[in-house]
Amino acid sequence: MLSRRSPSGLAIFGMTCLVVAAGFSRVFGDVVTLNNGDQVTGTIATYDGTNLTINSVPLGSVNVALKDVKTFSTDGPIKIVLQDGTVLNEKIADGPAGEIMLVPGGPLAQQNIPLSQVTKINPPPVMWTGSIVATGLWALGNTNSTQFGINLDLSRVSDQDRITASAGYLFGSEKVNGIESTTQDNWFLKGEYDYFFTPKLFGYANSDIEEDRILDLRLRVTPGVGLGYQWVERPDFNVNTDLGAAWVYEDYSTLPKPNENVSARVAYHVDKSFFDGNVKIFNDLEYFPSVQNVSVYLLLADAGVRVAMTKNMFSELKAQVNYDSKPGPGTTRTDQKYTLGVGWTF
Repeated sequence: MLSRRSPSGLAIFGMTCLVVAAGFSRVFGDVVTLNNGDQVTGTIATYDGTNLTINSVPLGSVNVALKDVKTFSTDGPIKIVLQDGTVLNEKIADGPAGEIMLVPGGPLAQQNIPLSQVTKINPPPVMWTGSIVATGLWALGNTNSTQFGINLDLSRVSDQDRITASAGYLFGSEKVNGIESTTQDNWFLKGEYDYFFTPKLFGYANSDIEEDRILDLRLRVTPGVGLGYQWVERPDFNVNTDLGAAWVYEDYSTLPKPNENVSARVAYHVDKSFFDGNVKIFNDLEYFPSVQNVSVYLLLADAGVRVAMTKNMFSELKAQVNYDSKPGPGTTRTDQKYTLGVGWTF
């Protein structure tokens, strides 16, 4: 008796092939081709300026340096930010080495984009981030001393602008041979708004407000405006410089009238992370030379290191140095503070 293949069997076989093909199309949605010829498949999650992150079903989350990527393709539109600020939301196809290609049929014509022009992919939504640091010292015995402080830092960064703000308070006292005295009592507020004319060049407006009772400083205010340049902006390394004008106002309780002058302002910020972000060093400096009297100037600087203890918790060692060429009577030009604390990022 001759056997034959039934139509229902062929239908089942065809449906199975379609299911398998569909499964492969999902698995091989986005493909990243490396310079050595290897390929990573999955879904391109983000590019933060340093690493391209791919979510792969068999491998999990994979980070690849963009310099090691030959090209990549996507299964659908992906948001890409270029160096000149252009934002693309296009499906991507493989291009020549070091380039990607916009797939025809989208809002833009087919064209090749050098990978060197890509600054971000699927950037996170604009939101506030920050940290809070608490410091403390208690000593009991022949000398009783207490010191505590708190610092708060906030920032909001978008492709167009940046807002930073910080505030802090430090208090200390000691009791020796029954005599109690205050050793630290100061607070500060800082704020800055940056507007980016280009991805690197920005204009800024800022102000620092400070009071230090130990220095007899009732109020110091330094509002200013100017231009800045973002030399490097990466998750693990940032460098920017500022140049502008400021008004320096200092009211000492020991002086008959406040010191005030118009000054230039020169400033920089540097931070660098190591060991996958677990260690971070930072340095800030502001220099206010008076344009009315070259012998009058103010220098504010800090430097420190943060070491991660958990995903959000860290320890911080910080040094602050303030130099005022024209301080209040009975106080020195240089004031230094060193603090060790524990902080939380959010």
